[in-house]
Amino acid sequence: MELVDQLEARFSDLLNKLQTLKEENQRLRDNLEAERDKREEVQARIEGLLARIQDELD
Repeated sequence: MELVDQLEARFSDLLNKLQTLKEENQRLRDNLEAERDKREEVQARIEGLLARIQDELD
């Protein structure tokens, strides 16, 4: 029976690890999306500034 107990404990540990990794993966995906949004916002602001500069030169 000891082997079965060890197997159950190992299985439980693996399920916990899987859940932890799923949560970390979601957190990383959320962070990545936020960073992409920030980058797009900065890019739009830079493009706006460049357009204003170009208008001044024309």
